[in-house]
Amino acid sequence: MARCLGHHEQLNEHGVGKCSVPMFCGMGTPAGFCDEDAYGKPLPPPKYESLARRELRQSLYVPSLACPGHGGPKQKVVDRIFKDGNQWCAVRHDFINLMESPAGFGDTQEQAIKALCDAAQEQSKMSQSLKSLLAWAKEKVK
Repeated sequence: MARCLGHHEQLNEHGVGKCSVPMFCGMGTPAGFCDEDAYGKPLPPPKYESLARRELRQSLYVPSLACPGHGGPKQKVVDRIFKDGNQWCAVRHDFINLMESPAGFGDTQEQAIKALCDAAQEQSKMSQSLKSLLAWAKEKVK
């Protein structure tokens, strides 16, 4: 039986790993892993999901990273993950510096990615607030 290797368990510095779902052929004989590009661990199920879909999801064995076809994230969330001191740092492709761009830090790669997603959402909320403030100011000037 094959076993998960490092690229099945962790994302590389570009935020990509390999799907760890085992594949079988014939009479249940192991045939390796899916090995499609994976961008993270399986996502939690949607709040409202059909019973058949939930049973199918629960029957899948996903030891670590999962490709989109096996319930993993559909797109690459990060462009780069690297070790910064004693923590992991996750940044996007448009990263300039820590003052201007969102970045996430964590003890594990998953924590860094989650922190990046939270920071990007916060930045998005702030930019929406600025846009509405600018629109209000333009109305007052007219």
